[in-house]
Amino acid sequence: MSDAEWSELAENSPKKAFEFLVSRYGSLVWAIVSNKVGRSGTKEDIEDCVSDVFSEVFRTFRNYSAENGSLKTYISTVAKYTAIDCFKRLSARVTVSADDEDIVLPPSEDNTEHETEKRIIKRKLWEAVKSLGEPDTSIIVYQYFYNFKTIEIAQKLSMSASAVQKRSQRARKKIKKILEKGDFYD
Repeated sequence: MSDAEWSELAENSPKKAFEFLVSRYGSLVWAIVSNKVGRSGTKEDIEDCVSDVFSEVFRTFRNYSAENGSLKTYISTVAKYTAIDCFKRLSARVTVSADDEDIVLPPSEDNTEHETEKRIIKRKLWEAVKSLGEPDTSIIVYQYFYNFKTIEIAQKLSMSASAVQKRSQRARKKIKKILEKGDFYD
């Protein structure tokens, strides 16, 4: 079925059109969503997000035009951005307390020395980020831990996007200096 034929079917029989979409593009959407959400979510979270993708496609299918691109591209784009939103929601649920240093998981048996070294570096990096002070710590956390865009961070912190960019740039330089001075094996 061509994209133009699908558009016509969607106008005449939306139910059949979306049954076709799910059967034809279900595995593609699953792959996109599981790639974005996989580590942060469960199988149920992925299934929910896939459903959200098709719901969004159904809700906005009138915006689709075969002239602007293929149906596959349209669905892939909706899947990508829906999965990113899902990932952000799931990531926001996870709370990390930097003060809980007593809780340390044992390193894997594969390479204990390497795992220990990675933990030390992560701890030093987190300490460097915490030492920045606000709003720089929040900017770095939102930017690198939650993958927020500059504009999203600016809105969250009530700052301009250019101020967020500049503070992020300065914060990264500070972190670099802190880490260059530090001894990871103390």
